[in-house]
Amino acid sequence: MKPWSMLSKVVALSFVGLFITQVEAAVERYKTEAGYLARLTELELDTVLEGFESAVWDGTRSTIVNPALESSVISQGILWEAAAKDVWGSQYSNRQHGLSTNTNWARSGTYGVYENHLGEPYPTTIRVSSPTPIFAVGGWFNTNPDLQSVGFLFEDRTTANDPGYFLPGFGVMYPGDNPSVGHEFVGIIDPDGISSVVLTGTLEVNEEGVLEGGTIFGADDFIFGVLPATLPGDLDGDGFVGIGDLNLVLGAWNQSVPPADPTTDPSGDGFVGIDDLNVVLGNWNTGTPPPPGAYPIPEPTGLSLIGIGVIIFLSKTSRGY
Repeated sequence: MKPWSMLSKVVALSFVGLFITQVEAAVERYKTEAGYLARLTELELDTVLEGFESAVWDGTRSTIVNPALESSVISQGILWEAAAKDVWGSQYSNRQHGLSTNTNWARSGTYGVYENHLGEPYPTTIRVSSPTPIFAVGGWFNTNPDLQSVGFLFEDRTTANDPGYFLPGFGVMYPGDNPSVGHEFVGIIDPDGISSVVLTGTLEVNEEGVLEGGTIFGADDFIFGVLPATLPGDLDGDGFVGIGDLNLVLGAWNQSVPPADPTTDPSGDGFVGIDDLNVVLGNWNTGTPPPPGAYPIPEPTGLSLIGIGVIIFLSKTSRGY
């Protein structure tokens, strides 16, 4: 199936009922990894695995005597953020907080992730987001000793299918329904695509309008469902690595792009520079060339001159000059 074919199917189905009501696919919940993975296979999605072992997480490594905090981390194109104060406000803690990884929350490998409040027992609240659609978020969560389940908060939504529900002022909540003593799997799939979701406790608003239901948790071994990978270096999505992709990198040269934009930052480090240029040049001329005249000739000014020089160099090299 072509990368965007699943989205096309959803759009096509939605168009059928356009004049009646807007059609949205039902959000699905899973509490077994096997069932979750089977559904990802049915939807022909690729997976991104996150175990918090890579070097991008080095700034979050914590011990009891040496806590480490990062407000956000970009890993494999996915932005992770500490979000407790965004959701709960400053009423719960005025201390610094941030993402941390340590051995206590690990299910496999050495590290698991949690939101550290420097010793204060406040709810763990972590936002994951991406500039390209995520269709599934699942992981192994440990809420011990709370005996509660984590949930998924969609801050940008106002409607939900059962058992989700709307929390005025906060968004739509989907409870995870898998209380955990030790790590238990909880996953959610949205065939319409997710741009951002908050991992937190199963939340409710009480009669006084106060948010309740936070839980302390750590997690490990996440599995994200994403669209099938495109050709490395094909930033404009035309199936060929060439001048169009080079122009995208050069046009954003030396800029920070948080969260990492795959159309300009294929290395996923949040900055457009030599690493991204290397991704394009390392895959130069791969794929199926577009028809003649598909791209206009770039203006020979600024960084475009560098791009033209690179192409001339590559051309001479391929001819053995």
